[in-house]
Amino acid sequence: MKKVIDMNQDNHKDARGKPVSNAPIGAVTEPEAKSALQRAADKIIALNKRSGAHAYDLGCTFAEAKPLVPEKAFGKWLATFSDYTVRSAWNYISIHERLSAYREQLLAHAVMPTVMFELAKGEPAQVEAVIARLADGERIRVKDVREMLGRKPKSKGDATFDTAGVAGLRKVAAAKTDADVAQLQKMLEIVLTQVELALEPLANKKPVVKKPLQDKVVLPCRHAHDVLNSIGAPLQPDATSYMNWRAAKLPEGTVWRKVQDLLYQMGGADDWAKGRAFVPWLQNEVVPLLRFVVHGEAVVEIEAHLIAEPDVDETDTSDIEGLIPVGQLPPSVEEASEGVKSTSWYDHRNRMNSDQQTAERHAA
Repeated sequence: MKKVIDMNQDNHKDARGKPVSNAPIGAVTEPEAKSALQRAADKIIALNKRSGAHAYDLGCTFAEAKPLVPEKAFGKWLATFSDYTVRSAWNYISIHERLSAYREQLLAHAVMPTVMFELAKGEPAQVEAVIARLADGERIRVKDVREMLGRKPKSKGDATFDTAGVAGLRKVAAAKTDADVAQLQKMLEIVLTQVELALEPLANKKPVVKKPLQDKVVLPCRHAHDVLNSIGAPLQPDATSYMNWRAAKLPEGTVWRKVQDLLYQMGGADDWAKGRAFVPWLQNEVVPLLRFVVHGEAVVEIEAHLIAEPDVDETDTSDIEGLIPVGQLPPSVEEASEGVKSTSWYDHRNRMNSDQQTAERHAA
């Protein structure tokens, strides 16, 4: 507070440079204040007019020099004696070439060079419309001119997809990665929530019902598997040269490889753990790996022989009255049923895509 008081005192000094006590703004009479403000406004307007005239003169000079410099050397020439870029030089040239007919009117209204840069992009009728609004007393800014010319500023995303070369490609990749990561996170948050809700009955010694959980998460897991591959899995050639390349497996033994494999497994209902292995699979593999992705929690390895079996039978028997669930069949019967089971959703989808591509190729 003392520092502020000292600064306020220093702002009111007499002719000898000493602080003047009790010198509030109110000491200046209202007419005097209005007169001083008007003088300041008039000076600012005059300086703005001078700035506009300076822009015209610069544009004329740049236009005269440009043909005298070897092609593609204009920027280097400017850099030898000034901080002007080729783009700024062209902006001033556009004022000289496209707004010369409106010089007196624009200078009379003290239009700033930045506004004239945008105005020079318009057609004569549009320029005249802007000048008419200035004559009506409106203040015209750069954004006003852009709106009147129908020129909306490019969004950040548009600029990203217009950048050339490797730098542009990296920007495109970064934008895609950001979108894919957000999408993957959202999908797996839903899957994790549904899995944790499905496990809640265990607290009351009740079974965990598989079918309703599968109905809610199989498709999100399938899509999440594709998104994860799009983010992090390199492409590898198919066994046949005319087929599309496929996503490769992530490095063996890494946690993200386990996430990739888990999403592949959960994307097909037939591939889920069965019988008494179902709940331990959810608790010790599914939940930790999903929390690894969603919450960034480290995965702690649990040896198989340390995983205790649940006290309840988790198999869903609510809609199979009178039938023995597959998970409760004798081992020989269950193995036989597994042998005739259809292929996984992923292989089925790839086979369908292959058949479709083959048909299209023959049709062509």
